[in-house]
Amino acid sequence: MNKFGHIKSKIESLMVESYGKSSFKNHMKSFKKNVIENKKIAEAYFIYDELSKNKGLSKDIVDDYVNESIETIKNIISSESKKIKEIDMWVSENVKKEVSNSYSDIDLIVYNNTVKNLEKVLESKNRIKTLISKNPTEKVVTESVNIPLSSMLKIATNTFNKEYGNISEQEKQELKNLLSLNKTQLSEEINKSKSIVLEKLQTKLNESTDNELTQKVEMTIERINESEISLVSLYKLRQLEQGL
Repeated sequence: MNKFGHIKSKIESLMVESYGKSSFKNHMKSFKKNVIENKKIAEAYFIYDELSKNKGLSKDIVDDYVNESIETIKNIISSESKKIKEIDMWVSENVKKEVSNSYSDIDLIVYNNTVKNLEKVLESKNRIKTLISKNPTEKVVTESVNIPLSSMLKIATNTFNKEYGNISEQEKQELKNLLSLNKTQLSEEINKSKSIVLEKLQTKLNESTDNELTQKVEMTIERINESEISLVSLYKLRQLEQGL
């Protein structure tokens, strides 16, 4: 069985590679069932992320933080070994290519049960301590190359809550439904909404005798024709469609 960090790396690779494809939705369902909905597994997944990023931790507490985190991961892996094996089988069935382990330092420490590799363990610990002691504002060029999936999800969630925190539950559900569309479906839905909205706007344009209103409708039509294929565009089109 693969180590937890390697499994996590394969999950991230699977999600990134399948994004925009029809298989993405099913993979996300499996990820939610196997990881997110399992409290212990989700905790280990989160701790691996926390030990892999700049946190700006004080050097006074960094030793205790790393030791406690590693101990927690060890306990979870021990108690959830059967479930972790199932997750490993699931992701390995869907990822056939070789995936490098982005969490090799953490794995080395977590899975080391002897003093045989003590020197390597200490080196890995020091690298982790150095990383999490760095201030989050310090830019590391390589970070932008391979952002962990969980970090992407956290950013998306925070952005969603910030931008759409005041909308109704019905509107939130609509946004969630839009997020499940693949690229082909998104393009089809945008073209469909465009057609309906443009037809309604053209009717209003033909019926309008107000110069100011006519100008606004013409500008709206122009913006719609120039709109890109994106979830934001589709959401705005749907809102406009309902308001016309």
